[in-house]
Amino acid sequence: MKKLTLKPVDTFFFKNHQVTEAGNDTVMDGIFPPRPNTIYGALRGAFIHEHATFEEFSQQRNDKLKKWMGTPNETGDFQITYCGMEYNNILFLPLPLDYQVVEEDEKTIAYPLQLKKDTQFSSQPGEWRLFSNRTEKSKSSSHQFVPIQHWKEGVLHHQPICHLSHAAQIVSSEEKLGIALNYQERRAEEHYLYRMVKWRFKEEGAFVVYTSSSPDFSSVKFARIGGENRPWIVKQNEEVFSLWTEEELQKLSEQIKQTNIAKIILLAPAIWVNGSRPGSFDSEHILLPNGLRVKLLAAAIGRPELYGGWDIANHRPKPRKPMVPAGSVLYIKVQEGQISELLSLANGLHLTDEGAHEGFGFAVITSGKRMEEELSCIR
Repeated sequence: MKKLTLKPVDTFFFKNHQVTEAGNDTVMDGIFPPRPNTIYGALRGAFIHEHATFEEFSQQRNDKLKKWMGTPNETGDFQITYCGMEYNNILFLPLPLDYQVVEEDEKTIAYPLQLKKDTQFSSQPGEWRLFSNRTEKSKSSSHQFVPIQHWKEGVLHHQPICHLSHAAQIVSSEEKLGIALNYQERRAEEHYLYRMVKWRFKEEGAFVVYTSSSPDFSSVKFARIGGENRPWIVKQNEEVFSLWTEEELQKLSEQIKQTNIAKIILLAPAIWVNGSRPGSFDSEHILLPNGLRVKLLAAAIGRPELYGGWDIANHRPKPRKPMVPAGSVLYIKVQEGQISELLSLANGLHLTDEGAHEGFGFAVITSGKRMEEELSCIR
């Protein structure tokens, strides 16, 4: 497996699905972090530019390009397993959304929600619910990131997480005001005033791409990513993404045997045809990529965002679809005979109905439990 590290040379901007309009009353905020398809497309374009011309690519005259990067209408063998973020050389993972973020003694702490049976009438199907026993005012769990080691400790031991970093603590914003230019006539375009917010890592930051199906990117030094095609430095290493060690997998197995409950945590956004549920959901069970069929008990799903963009090949907007955010969690019931098969997916699976080759829907498996006791924060 290869690991591609992408570091920005300057400020950056990632556009969302919204139409860009010029004008003093319009401000483009963008999104952070970018969606996996943004990184996938940038790497695809950088490889094509390094080894041929885009005319050669569109005319399908280069067999190497066709094998790895496909054609303007079809994808090739190049696939992204997971696209994550490093900050100060540490991989940060999104906070699972079954955690409640509160401020306590001037510190931000995330407490895990408690899975309980609830037989009272509800618009939600099933009898399992996620509850909180906290009385403090909550903050949003979205756009919260955790260093990988603290993430693992909190999730593995079902304990609160103290080491949180909101996106605003990782990147700083810089407002830009400008006018579009007509380079052929060497003058400013009338009525094309624009305002936008660009981002910059406060300290050393990068996006990392793990791929098990990729050509050699060692000769690709730069990729143009996001708005205004800003350059990012590309470096390639051999590294496997593996969240759980063998010892931790054994612990997960023992925990699941005790409760018959496990969790699927999305580390990347997913596109599900049923909106907040995967296409394989039949109102009770979910079919996993390895053919395992498990019962869905409860879920902590973030507010879906619209996924769209521009279809370059056909020169038209892509159909907009709901996209479930990273950090979303599915609680599943596991029979004893299914544990080994389930944990074969613990270090990574793609649970998405679209865009798996671009890194959408990348998820990991961990154990779940009912938590009745008072919890203390892992420090």
